Amino acid sequence: MAMLEIKNLSKTYDNGFSALKSANLTVKEGEILALLGPNGAGKTSLISATCGLTNITSGTITVGGFDVVKQPLQARRQISLVPQEIMLEPFEKVITTVKLSRGLFGLPPDDDHIEKVLRRLSLWDKKDTRNMALSGGMKRRVMIAKALSHHPKLLFLDEPSAGVDVELRNDMWRLVEELKADGVTIILTTHYIEEAEEVADRVAIINHGDILLVEEKEHLMGRLGKKELIIELQEPMSRIP
Repeated sequence: MAMLEIKNLSKTYDNGFSALKSANLTVKEGEILALLGPNGAGKTSLISATCGLTNITSGTITVGGFDVVKQPLQARRQISLVPQEIMLEPFEKVITTVKLSRGLFGLPPDDDHIEKVLRRLSLWDKKDTRNMALSGGMKRRVMIAKALSHHPKLLFLDEPSAGVDVELRNDMWRLVEELKADGVTIILTTHYIEEAEEVADRVAIINHGDILLVEEKEHLMGRLGKKELIIELQEPMSRIP
């Protein structure tokens, strides 16, 4: 089953700039898709259109079978977005922030689920800490916790490794694998093929508003060739240390 289906999607802004040009993309339920492209390629416009944050010029988008224009509430309930920018109320506590995000989707309180999400992200011991007292990495974790508060079926991670340390990046990839095992469909945007190689099932490449190709990761990596590292020693070695 297709969790996300984009057909002939175009987006032209008021100034005449065409951010998306008849883009087509199908993402299967439970898969991880890496969306690669340089700045200005159309990644954010595609996400914004799917999440209902910007109007579509033409074409259709369905999420879990719901049209994002004709059935916006049903479609939006399926989706979560972790944006590049950290946007948190500085004086609010972590646990209150995550609970509020769940409530915005019209869901009843579920303390057990909130605790599970916070523990999964190593935030439970910080639950009563105000957001402004957290490190940048911890704030990023809170953003992810907010996104998971309402059991999304489609999760967007927009440049998830931007400005994060190695530990958080590794934790994030482990979480992505766990979410996939739970049946969550994940789309991550990135500039780097290495990130796609790390976790993705398929890779889509977008540039100048066009989706140029969508391929299985192994097939694409095979076509890209292999890396070779040459090490020159200052003096001969009789054995490997």
